[in-house]
Amino acid sequence: MNEKWSEHPVPDEDVLRMNTARSELILWIVERFQLMLAEGRECDALAFMDEWFEWMDKDSYINESTLFFDEEELNELYKQIKS
Repeated sequence: MNEKWSEHPVPDEDVLRMNTARSELILWIVERFQLMLAEGRECDALAFMDEWFEWMDKDSYINESTLFFDEEELNELYKQIKS
């Protein structure tokens, strides 16, 4: 199996859409974390934030890659591997 990732820069018209989606995800993470704390679920909140730390850390967030996959390409690869 090919272990090498191919980089495909995002077309300019999709950059705003992707940034918006990432921003909305960040807001959801914060809201969910705060809700758990308000409910007295500190252990759950800490476990939840541990999973999302890289997205919340301002120093690593900007360098965090967002990977997108072509569903058809993945299905084709799956079929090839299974045959």
